[in-house]
Amino acid sequence: MEKYLLAPLLISKLGQDDGFRSCFSRLLKALAAVGAVAALIVFFLGWKELFEMSSEGMIGGIIYQLTFAVAAYLAVHFTLLRAAEAKKSAPGRPAALSVAVVVLRLAGEAWGFASALLGSGAAVYVWFAGREARVLLKKMAVFFPFLKASPASFTGGAALIVQGLLYGALALLLGYLLSELLQLLPASGSSEEGAAEQ
Repeated sequence: MEKYLLAPLLISKLGQDDGFRSCFSRLLKALAAVGAVAALIVFFLGWKELFEMSSEGMIGGIIYQLTFAVAAYLAVHFTLLRAAEAKKSAPGRPAALSVAVVVLRLAGEAWGFASALLGSGAAVYVWFAGREARVLLKKMAVFFPFLKASPASFTGGAALIVQGLLYGALALLLGYLLSELLQLLPASGSSEEGAAEQ
């Protein structure tokens, strides 16, 4: 009877290293698909907002939309690449630790590059559109709060570039630093060998 139930099958699969990596790899692929669809929806909704703006605002909005498209593409592509990496086995490393390393690097890469690109695109948008830019920027402020806080001025746009680059660099550094720290943990194989030698 248990072989027909879903929960025991999932627990059994997750208990195996290859099964655990395979499940997380598929989860990351699903996340990439959902992210791509969500990005397309936000992208097309953004064009709807642009058509209601002044001509100057539309110029800045187009540039922002292009940077958003590049950021979304990079995030989806990074996720697919890391999904393939998560499926590979790391000798002497527990499956959960290997997957955690991949996820941390992915988080740093996706958020870091998106912050840098959106900060630069939003700056140009603010310079052209002024206060009109807030209508479109607030849609992404949930994930990138610094986009919402900037005033509609030249210095506010410059601040967006600096904040985007700074937060992006910090996110990338933090993601890679945490992943490197995880890799410094003693591997199960080496710890067993050390115990046997003693």
